Amino acid sequence: MYLKNNIYMKKLLISTAFLFAGFVATAQQDAQFTQNMFNKLSINPGSAGNNGGICATFLTRSQWMGFDGRPQTHLFSADARISKHGIGLTVFQDKLGIESSLIAKLAYAYHINLGPGELGIGLEAGMISKSFGDDFVAIDDFTQDPSIPNASTSATTFDAGFGLYYSIKNKMYVGLSALHIPQQKIETAANGNTGGGATGALNYAQSLHYYIMAGYDWDISGGAQKWVLKPSILAKTDAASTQLDVNALIVYNKLVWGGVSYRIQDAVAALAGVNIPQVPGLKLGVSYDVTTSAIGDHSSGSLEFMIKYCTSIVKPPKREVYHSVRFL
Repeated sequence: MYLKNNIYMKKLLISTAFLFAGFVATAQQDAQFTQNMFNKLSINPGSAGNNGGICATFLTRSQWMGFDGRPQTHLFSADARISKHGIGLTVFQDKLGIESSLIAKLAYAYHINLGPGELGIGLEAGMISKSFGDDFVAIDDFTQDPSIPNASTSATTFDAGFGLYYSIKNKMYVGLSALHIPQQKIETAANGNTGGGATGALNYAQSLHYYIMAGYDWDISGGAQKWVLKPSILAKTDAASTQLDVNALIVYNKLVWGGVSYRIQDAVAALAGVNIPQVPGLKLGVSYDVTTSAIGDHSSGSLEFMIKYCTSIVKPPKREVYHSVRFL
């Protein structure tokens, strides 16, 4: 059974990688994270409660350091498991130049046993808020373009998503999700005006995004769990562009890990992390991206930090020892 699962997962990873490798990786609306293997809830509601207890994750990312107005993203997510039900919360803030985004959403997943593993069927709902500042920089007179807000403005709309997440504990996982299903439009008139007498408007169309993720834990130490190789992939597309991340981490003695990630036509990253023995369930991670596209000539890379903590909801039973009265 172990060999069969091993061969199956390798075929799945290779097939999915080739499926998406032919696409060009370009910018998308959703913020990206290099340590995506620790951040499944924000892109797949079906994973809510998959850890079986309570988990909280914080990620902060500074992309393309050296650029003014570079993307800066902060994310907090938490989920919990109650019987077959998983619940989750994700909040993240993303700032890129004059544009700021705030997304908050709740997730629910129902978990059912399926074959050797478990399938999570999840839904999420929440809101997206977009705001634009008034310090737009352009060569031409942007106040003459009514599609560009030349004064501070903001608007909020509804957001929803759906996800399927299948996992075999300590072996593998596969996920498929669709986010921003309503493909809402965010529209509002700008508040006030600058030169030219025009105010412009905020007119933002949210695209539907699809995600495919897969990962496998391979105990290369022959069952001792001393060295575990964790290959994984994350493919994402909005039908206009597609991006593929290929990752490989190696974990030593369930304590420290290191690895690499390759984002097609965009970046190569180094990852490292540690499980804190003094605080069971607490792990810290860091990644550094070296940009391989043309923008790399003007950037000193991207830096990302991660804190994750998981704990069990059900406390282990207290051990009681029975002594016979004959030995008192």
